[in-house]
Amino acid sequence: MQFDPSRPNNFDLLRFVAATLVLVDHSDVLTGRPGQSGPFRYETLGGFAVAVFFIISGFLVAASWQRAPRLGAFALKRALRILPAYAAVIAFAALVLGPLATELPISAYFRQPLTWAYFYNLTFTELYYSLPGVFTHNPFPHAVNGSIWTLPVEVMMYIVLAALGCAGLMTRGAVAVLVAVLAIGWFGWGATAMAAPPLHFTTLPTGYTLHLGLWFFTGTALWLWRERVSYRTDVAVALVVLLWWTEGTRAGDVVAHIAFPYLVIWLAQLPVAWMNHFGRGGDFSYGMYLYAFPVQQGLAWVGGAGWPHAGYLAGCFLLCLALAVASWHGVEHPALRLKPRRTAPVEHENPEAGLIANKAASPGGP
Repeated sequence: MQFDPSRPNNFDLLRFVAATLVLVDHSDVLTGRPGQSGPFRYETLGGFAVAVFFIISGFLVAASWQRAPRLGAFALKRALRILPAYAAVIAFAALVLGPLATELPISAYFRQPLTWAYFYNLTFTELYYSLPGVFTHNPFPHAVNGSIWTLPVEVMMYIVLAALGCAGLMTRGAVAVLVAVLAIGWFGWGATAMAAPPLHFTTLPTGYTLHLGLWFFTGTALWLWRERVSYRTDVAVALVVLLWWTEGTRAGDVVAHIAFPYLVIWLAQLPVAWMNHFGRGGDFSYGMYLYAFPVQQGLAWVGGAGWPHAGYLAGCFLLCLALAVASWHGVEHPALRLKPRRTAPVEHENPEAGLIANKAASPGGP
């Protein structure tokens, strides 16, 4: 069947699962344990979660542009979705967690330039991962929130998509060409790009931006071609078998970049009631992602790194979920009420859901 924007979908569930995978993946490095591999060894668990986030984001943000193809409205909606919760977690880290965890006297902590430089994270042009004297003896020292580096990449995707839209290039043909160029760049020069310097000021790592851009605009292409692509269970199963059969080969990487986007959208449109209704109480995935790293570092700081791994994971998950619920009801949902109203009926699947791509790794990448 083709994707039908008028039917309930499972994007809330998929994003929440992806955010949880980020937490699980980080739990190893943040407690000094060996890292995990991901499905079929194509990605770490966190890298797989990032692919899911960017595919969904490309799909749904393209839908958002088509609903209201005006730059001002588009920019406002994106800002309202990203910035309020992001500003809250930056303030939480610098003004609450930092003073609690720093080895410095509180007065010295607030006199340090690095404390206030942390707020430059909100510009998406400079990223600061550390706060003075915070988490210096953790198994993964210094980093307060190593996941936030993907937010400038996400914002860059919005800028490129809006530029395409303003230029009249949000078409099947133009986006297909863009995906092909990104694929050629990634498969041809991915290793070189991973070692290249950042693209934009200090924030956009060249290799990861290229790779995540490929996931994002593949999602965009699937939105634009939604009436032509049929999502069938037998095809999904065949793609999973093909992934297993080709893993560890160069062909397998190509298969993964075809199969993962198809499987994500196939899962998103499965007509399963509990999956469709998962987000009825709110969309907690963004909050889960934003708070996971600092919560995990905080628990490691108080001795959680030495706990049984299951107990550490459970504690992190419950604390993150509580903060995510508070973020949704106290910050994100009130901000989304400020979005401009639509003036005409349009196709609609889950407004503004294509949220933050999140990354599953420490500041250097997966």
